[in-house]
Amino acid sequence: MKIEEFEKIMQREDREKKQEDLEKIWDSKSEWFFKRTEKKQENFSDRLIFKIIKEKDLLNKNSKVLDIGCGTGRHLLEFSKFTSYVTGTDISSKMLDYAKEKLKNVSEAKFVHGNWMENFTKEKEFDLVFASMTPAITTIEHIKRMCLISKKYCLMERFVYDRDPIREEIEGMLGRKLNKLHSNQKEYTYGVWNIVWNLGYFPEIYYDKYFYEAEKTITDYMEQIICTDEEKNKIIEFLKGKEKNGKIMSKEYFIKAIILWDVNIF
Repeated sequence: MKIEEFEKIMQREDREKKQEDLEKIWDSKSEWFFKRTEKKQENFSDRLIFKIIKEKDLLNKNSKVLDIGCGTGRHLLEFSKFTSYVTGTDISSKMLDYAKEKLKNVSEAKFVHGNWMENFTKEKEFDLVFASMTPAITTIEHIKRMCLISKKYCLMERFVYDRDPIREEIEGMLGRKLNKLHSNQKEYTYGVWNIVWNLGYFPEIYYDKYFYEAEKTITDYMEQIICTDEEKNKIIEFLKGKEKNGKIMSKEYFIKAIILWDVNIF
């Protein structure tokens, strides 16, 4: 396959939206996203991606890290335990507000609002260029730019599988599949790996498999389900039956793909 074919595989339908539209979308999601990630019952620092960084000695106290699409700064905070020279960039100013608050005690932390392709053009500026779950990486040129501005490593992370038994029960009740969550598109990872390979690098891939007890509300579920008004009423009644003291407990299962490559062949 030609490299352009892999680009088509990784691209999402909303890639043509204007920057202003994307900023409004992510600004509106910022509070929900922050609350959702902060209340997850998991030890985030134990995730495989940070173990890889530690075991492979990818960072030291002088390393410079760029997190593309850093969101509320969850990964940045973990990176700051290795080095204080961390930079987060995001198209959403409200997401960055959360990140700034989270890293207020990290002296060298920087935050850049806007289109990262316009703001980061300097060759070999960072030791590690990182991107997790972000729609900001959708083209061959994006990956080339990651390689250009890194003097050592590039690292990407993406969900390739997630399972929520309660969503499955809803599907059984409705007799149809629910809309996929946007992060659960394993074809994206397939496209990225092959693009990096075709650019002449040697990407390594790892899989982080884990589960945790999720605490959600009816609103949390309904915000991620596309349905008719009739279906909505059925789903809400079903979820009320699962609810205890305003909360719904569900054991969720995930697999993240982690792609790491060195921009230097030797």
